[in-house]
Amino acid sequence: MKAVRILHRIFAFLIIPVLGYLLGATIFNHFWNKVETEDLSEASHIIVATSCDRHGPVTLRGFGYVYECRATVTNTVNGNVVTATARGFLNPELIGKQVAGTGFRRGDLYPERPYAGWGMVLLLPFGLLWFYVYIKVAWPLLPERRKSRRKPVRYQRPDTPTEPDRTVRVFGGHRRVWLFVVFLVGCVGAFLYTSSAFQEDNVATGAAIASWAVVVLVIANVAWRLVRGPMIAISPEGLEWRGANLSWAEIQEVRLTRRHALIVQPRNGDAVRIGRFGTEQATRIHVAMGQFSQATYARESTSSA
Repeated sequence: MKAVRILHRIFAFLIIPVLGYLLGATIFNHFWNKVETEDLSEASHIIVATSCDRHGPVTLRGFGYVYECRATVTNTVNGNVVTATARGFLNPELIGKQVAGTGFRRGDLYPERPYAGWGMVLLLPFGLLWFYVYIKVAWPLLPERRKSRRKPVRYQRPDTPTEPDRTVRVFGGHRRVWLFVVFLVGCVGAFLYTSSAFQEDNVATGAAIASWAVVVLVIANVAWRLVRGPMIAISPEGLEWRGANLSWAEIQEVRLTRRHALIVQPRNGDAVRIGRFGTEQATRIHVAMGQFSQATYARESTSSA
């Protein structure tokens, strides 16, 4: 368990913040580095890349390759031509093409950025979503959230119960935040590398294939859980789960373990294990069993010291 907690802390306080920064930087810089190559009529400078050096695939600007290019810069007002180094907005595809520029600021060359606003617009919802994910992962690690260990007890009504009056269906499976993170990383990779795949760039091709594989596998995993994941239906008549339906007269005992698995012991036959369920799902099962169960029912403590 100590190893799991250590990995949880590393994931929450190191991996998630780093991934959040890199993904946010990737989204922002993708639009920030879009340049104007069509309408050059109002450009104060014309930039033409002559050669480029590649850096990456991971930099402070996010995921994906960043190019540092040598370029000639022509001032359209006085006709002066200088040579400069630009990083980020130029790439090998723009070598020999004219790019609209605004001039130099503090020694750095700046282009026209017609899509820069989109980077800011998309960065805000991404930041809110990532902050939510971070809180969901890191919140259980806070010391004040820990509770003292309790002995296993039989059903006790909640302080403010909301007792069900009909069949309660609960579908199992934890809310795997890390799976969402993997899915998001796969989507970003597919977004970045698909356009360059199968164009004599083996790295981009491999990254695109891997990214799409991640996206497909995560979607397949979610679909599989919806179709074949644990499910329990609790009603006044009995219990129903995938492949079985028992009345209360056929059930001797039901137990909800501290790992949120439901153990059903029929009067005839072997015990059946259903689950695991998440914390909220286990609470729903606990309340429904207290309302409907006509068999012996107990729930183990889920707290840890």
